[in-house]
Amino acid sequence: MDIIKLDNKILVKKVKSGDLESLMHWVMEGKDKFYKIAWSYVYNHQDIEDIFQNTIIKVHEKINTLKDIELFETWFISILINECRQCLKSRKKELLHEDMGIYYYHVDEYNFFQEINSIDEIFRESVVLKYVVGYSQEEISQILDIPIGTVKSRIYRGLRELRSLLKEV
Repeated sequence: MDIIKLDNKILVKKVKSGDLESLMHWVMEGKDKFYKIAWSYVYNHQDIEDIFQNTIIKVHEKINTLKDIELFETWFISILINECRQCLKSRKKELLHEDMGIYYYHVDEYNFFQEINSIDEIFRESVVLKYVVGYSQEEISQILDIPIGTVKSRIYRGLRELRSLLKEV
């Protein structure tokens, strides 16, 4: 398949017709940014592979629910984030089941995320989407389905928490 960059309209049309290869190609084009988003939640390569797989399956199954074709990437990222959250929930259940009192995050070459992990999750989402992945505040608003003012507030408060943590170090 020799597609350099698919237009959202063409991509959605192909996915609706059952063309998973086009979807996979599109995901591979944006893999770095999608991976950073998933890493900021789960810190585990195997979990991220599962999350990608589940996200692609859900996107393929629910493509007919997409209301605005221009927001395809935003919609995809919303599903990706929900899959990350689901992974964390199931991981917490497993840890509770094993009677372990702490929640362990695996961190390797992405040490930067250790510091971000220390801030409140509600702020972390917005900070990661803004400064790690590079989305605008408007795009973050659409991805998280929250008002732009809330995005700005969460970014501000997240950066404030991060600064105070870094001062302690």
